[in-house]
Amino acid sequence: MNKEMKRSFRIFLLKILAVVFVLCMCYFLYAFVYRAKTELPTKAVVTNRGAAVYTLRGQKQMLSQKEAFSYFAFDGREKEKEYGTYVIPGLKNIRTLLTEKGATPAMCTSMTPQGLAVTDDYVLVSAYCSTQKHNSVIYVIDKEKHNFIKEIILPGQPHVGGLAYDPEHKILWYSSNINGIAQAVSIKMDTIEAYDYDDSHLPVDTFQTVSLYGIVRDSFMTFYEGCLYVGCFEKYNESVIARYGVDADGNLINTMDEELGMDFEMAVPLDYSTISEQVQGIAFYNDKLLISHSFGILPSRLVFYEQSDKRLYVNENSARTYRFPERLEQIVVEGDNLYVMFESCAYAYRASSVNIVDRVLKLSLPKMEAYDEEESLFFLSE
Repeated sequence: MNKEMKRSFRIFLLKILAVVFVLCMCYFLYAFVYRAKTELPTKAVVTNRGAAVYTLRGQKQMLSQKEAFSYFAFDGREKEKEYGTYVIPGLKNIRTLLTEKGATPAMCTSMTPQGLAVTDDYVLVSAYCSTQKHNSVIYVIDKEKHNFIKEIILPGQPHVGGLAYDPEHKILWYSSNINGIAQAVSIKMDTIEAYDYDDSHLPVDTFQTVSLYGIVRDSFMTFYEGCLYVGCFEKYNESVIARYGVDADGNLINTMDEELGMDFEMAVPLDYSTISEQVQGIAFYNDKLLISHSFGILPSRLVFYEQSDKRLYVNENSARTYRFPERLEQIVVEGDNLYVMFESCAYAYRASSVNIVDRVLKLSLPKMEAYDEEESLFFLSE
């Protein structure tokens, strides 16, 4: 090959690389920027009930590539309705309100699921509008029949990164903030059950709104043994979980302590626990604390920790770690089941996610604890 041919070949390669680079940049801008800021138009007038991406068969087939995860989620659930899964509704379109115009009915096509709670009768999923045009919502799903019941419109646009259910007082908590101050907001289950969007076109009535002392952001939460646990998401640094007390009526205990620099009432933590970075949800199971970690397109992690008086739950102290599909959000323990939810099904993230999960799944905790990856490789491949 003479010099002229080599030169022509190099120019050809550079042109190919330039085209590939431009195409990659175009896809990146579309998948990560455009979809996060844009809503699809819709002629729908009601909240969609069907799955956003997969049929049940399609979801199982896609997750079959994740052998261990598929085993935890689907093995032995043949007799359960929908293999124990719950379709996340409202991902294509949902009835809500146009925030800037107050009580103006609107349809949103960019809801992103965040929080998850489970009661005796319902599976509850919270979501926020990724384009920041519409009020945040909670989907109410019938736990036994697995069908969508209704949408609950929340006041304003909280990120609703966490839901927490107090079974004794039948109160649902959700995470919020105002003027940069972390807050916990509660709604009575009686209020949720009586709420009807068609009657009022107004947000649901809340029960208590409490500012939280000692935590930068209210990113996720859970309720356990009479206390509300609230955590803060940090991308690259260790963070904390704060534990707050609840009184006999189900109210978060408020106080004003000038020595702590307060000039209005806030809830003060009973104690703190240290956690690793990128936490999206926590749950308690027997003597263990379960923590979900997720950030961007990287694989998610579910980490088991032994509960400790030192309250130090960082990576080096983990008892067990599992790799899950990307964009894992809140987790909830009920009995021996771990309910998990992913935000990869949201319109803003579908184009940038390899593994899209558009259902709430139930994982078997006994199977997870008994699972040994090396010993199970042959078993799972049969």
